[in-house]
Amino acid sequence: MYEENNQDKNPKSLFGIDINEYTQSVQFNIIATKIDFLYLRASGSGTGNFRVDKKFLEFAASSRNYGIPVGAYHYGVPSYDLTDADRQCDDFINILQEGFGNGDYGDLFPVLDVETPVDKSITTATLVNWIDRFRKRFESKTRRRLMLYTGLFFIELYDNFYIPGSGYPLSNMPLWIAMYLDIPTNPSVPPSIGGWTRWRVWQFSEAETVEGVGNPVDANWGPDNIDLLIQPGNVSGLSARFQNGNIYVSWNRNSDVDLLGYNIFLNKEWVGTVDEKATSYLITADKIPTNKNTPLEVSIEAFDYDGETSKVRSSVNL
Repeated sequence: MYEENNQDKNPKSLFGIDINEYTQSVQFNIIATKIDFLYLRASGSGTGNFRVDKKFLEFAASSRNYGIPVGAYHYGVPSYDLTDADRQCDDFINILQEGFGNGDYGDLFPVLDVETPVDKSITTATLVNWIDRFRKRFESKTRRRLMLYTGLFFIELYDNFYIPGSGYPLSNMPLWIAMYLDIPTNPSVPPSIGGWTRWRVWQFSEAETVEGVGNPVDANWGPDNIDLLIQPGNVSGLSARFQNGNIYVSWNRNSDVDLLGYNIFLNKEWVGTVDEKATSYLITADKIPTNKNTPLEVSIEAFDYDGETSKVRSSVNL
């Protein structure tokens, strides 16, 4: 199994920034050579209503044009109204597709940014339940994993995100933690907190100077390999042939460092799962429609340790 980043950065840690409509003079041709990944603010609900970042659509198109691995986040505002998690989630899903394409939610993990309310006007249980409701709805509707952005201070403020009797319900979400090194009271590296022992992205500064951007920006250390932020690649080399009433399927092995296996489908119905070392699969006769006139489509997707799957299932017709 692959190893995620430990709590400190290391010489292999990827470098990324996050930007929004207030970021000035963004030159994508320059930052494409200076960063490994980019996060955009897609939307927020801080005004009480869902609001799209004025530069999101423009920035999303430019990021893709320059081949920068890009993702986006929603600034969520939890409350006692858990149904508002549903509304914010659905609006976020819609704007992501407007920016990246139908059925496309960005290259990197989509992110829910939660750093309010800081006055503890809701209980820890309400906060955690709101985030969990948003997360479950998002993942069921998109088949993408949702990453959580929050601050060390905020996790501490809300009782370490601990719920008596339930433990740490959010700790299986990929974590993007904000902990700035220029604050003297902060530790030198993010501690284990909230049930997490590792971060996926660490926002270490909110005032980093980066060439290609006109004002100081948020700066982040990421994992050692971009595979740990993105979906597995689409499977290549897929072929299928009939022999002795069975279907023999083969493909090229994916190179993703966090690859866990493959799901195989016949006419969009799941027929089997194999591990990451496999490059072939036998669909036995009992799984094949007996009607000779039924068209047959074999398709395959890769999946990784996060449960992320290939963006598109590769397919072949028989």
